Amino acid sequence: MELGKLRFASWNIGVLTGQSIKLVTTSYRRKISIACIQETKWVGAKVKEIDGYKLWYLGLNRAKNGVGVLVGRNLVEQVIEVRHKSGRIIFVKLVVGS
Repeated sequence: MELGKLRFASWNIGVLTGQSIKLVTTSYRRKISIACIQETKWVGAKVKEIDGYKLWYLGLNRAKNGVGVLVGRNLVEQVIEVRHKSGRIIFVKLVVGS
C-alpha cells in the first residue's frame, strides 16, 4: 500500500458534540491523515465511524478532559491496536509501509 505523505494535526476541540462531521470535513479538506483531539468531553471508551474515518475516544468526566484520535480513510485498515491509558492519553498503533 502506497501511503505517500502523512499529515498529523492536533486540535483542542472544546466539545466534540455536534463537531464530528466538521472534524472529518476539515481533516479531508486539509489532507490530514491522523488528528489528535483534546477536550472532547465525551464519556466512555468507544469507536465511531464517520464517513469512512474512524474516531477512537476516551472520556472519564463530561465536565472536562477526554481525548480522541481520528484516523483517515486510507489508514483505518492499518490500525492494529488502540489502548486507552487515561482521560488524557490514548495509544494508537498502526502499520505504515512494509
